[in-house]
Amino acid sequence: MKKLIIFAFLLCITQLTFSKTTHALFTFVQLTDPQMGFISDNKNCDEEIRLYTETVRYINQIKPKFVVITGDFVHNRTDTFQINTFKRITSSINKSIPVYLVPGNHDVGMTPTKENRNFYFQNYGSDRFEFTYKKVQFIGINSCYINSGMEQEAIQLDWLKACLGKKPNTVRKVVFTHQPFFIRNMEEKNSYETIYQPKRMEYFQLLKASGVVAVFSGHYHNNAETTYQGIDLVISSAVGKPLGKVGSGLRIIKVYRDSIAHQFIKLSNLPKN
Repeated sequence: MKKLIIFAFLLCITQLTFSKTTHALFTFVQLTDPQMGFISDNKNCDEEIRLYTETVRYINQIKPKFVVITGDFVHNRTDTFQINTFKRITSSINKSIPVYLVPGNHDVGMTPTKENRNFYFQNYGSDRFEFTYKKVQFIGINSCYINSGMEQEAIQLDWLKACLGKKPNTVRKVVFTHQPFFIRNMEEKNSYETIYQPKRMEYFQLLKASGVVAVFSGHYHNNAETTYQGIDLVISSAVGKPLGKVGSGLRIIKVYRDSIAHQFIKLSNLPKN
């Protein structure tokens, strides 16, 4: 009898420990490139409205702790209807769920001019963010500044260094950009889809030295994943028009005590109820 009680006690401890290590601390959502107007070449936003509305419905259903949208909200950055449509649908996300934005090249231009920047700020507010939740630091930057040689690039880089320096390297840090640093490997050629060298390596040296564990991006309109020196690079397909076989969707990210797991969910696979 005594052995049976001890065995039952040990079984309970094992189950409790297992449940703690496998239970997510919290869940958040990354979505990217709703890009109102892209599918019809700026004639209308009908299909993007359908896709984005379905995305928001699912977000409100699963109730993540927050949502990050990594750029290209619209296809034509000055189109008032596209902007207002994006803002209207975004505003239907449950008010208890914070939403954080970083711009894409369709929102501010590949090299943002002063006029483009001012227009963006008037419509969307800040082009970067930083906050800590459950001892994980989250930082979003305007990747269109990188390699621009603009004063704003240096200002943002100083801000990024200051944010990363707020927390010791033992604190997990997650970064969000619109353009991915690279698709497959650090040495790949510069292309429209990626952030150019030499800043690609310069930024990664900073991220590596600062305890960053993951970078989530969009822009590619397809899914891709790779790892560089312990940093996960995760690129998500668009909420709007996909340019690969994966289709439109959003990424669900679960943060555990010692890891971060994620899954891309196709909108066509979402439950209807």
